[in-house]
Amino acid sequence: MKSKSSHPENLLFACSLLLASLAPATIQAAGFAATVSPPRFELRAAPGDTLNEIVEINNADKLPVDFKLRTADWDLTDNGNVTIHGEELQPNSCRPWARIERHRIRIAPERARRYRFQIRVPEDAPAGECRLALLIEGNGEDKVMAGNDMVKFPVQGRIAVVIYVAVGDASPQLNLLEVSMDNVNQQQIPVAVFRNDGNAHGRPSGILDGTDAIGMKQEFSVSPSPVMPGQTRRIPIWPAVSDAVEIVSPLQLKGTIEWEGGKHEIDEAVSPTHQIGLKETGQ
Repeated sequence: MKSKSSHPENLLFACSLLLASLAPATIQAAGFAATVSPPRFELRAAPGDTLNEIVEINNADKLPVDFKLRTADWDLTDNGNVTIHGEELQPNSCRPWARIERHRIRIAPERARRYRFQIRVPEDAPAGECRLALLIEGNGEDKVMAGNDMVKFPVQGRIAVVIYVAVGDASPQLNLLEVSMDNVNQQQIPVAVFRNDGNAHGRPSGILDGTDAIGMKQEFSVSPSPVMPGQTRRIPIWPAVSDAVEIVSPLQLKGTIEWEGGKHEIDEAVSPTHQIGLKETGQ
């Protein structure tokens, strides 16, 4: 038994760094050029279930490329930083549940390959969420180099396919605590503060209309960033136009923020000194 498996947007890990949750899953670094689809799996299983899944790996280079594959544990901090761990198992890791097709593959130039992996949920697995990543890396033996004619340095290309498996009745329980203005990437934008009291990750969504103090109108989109169990996170509400003019506070916001199990209607002004205290409305 499983739920919808993946989402169409792509997730990029380049040079071992998570760049953006909505960026194309493409790495091009002097000989390492790959795309992967889908970049994320959100699965559901009962104890004892076996899930069989496939990712498609495309070599966009004009030469054959060797890839190394392995699973890894990862963490997401409250401020959104991602840590990909080494080969050692982390506490409560579910990586022993995973089986991958093979650890090394070669893909011909400008060709794609379907790669299989399996998740075997133990019969005694408790309700909760299994989280791991499938890492697709360039072969370090190829001595991939990047830079310019004067300076060269080694680059380890890496794509991480993130896998979530909700076991049993695991589910998120998001609580929207407030909406306020905050500085994100050196830009003053609205943010929504969520706390997750459930035992699986949750993602908010929503489109809000905004009008600032001088009458400038913009549309805003709630970032579908994950909120992990036990976390409290500030989720950005981004302007639809990335090069929009600076927001003059207060900003009047109107629309609906939704998440699995709840939603909240917004119709109030926010500023760096004024925030909206909220209580979620169930669906």
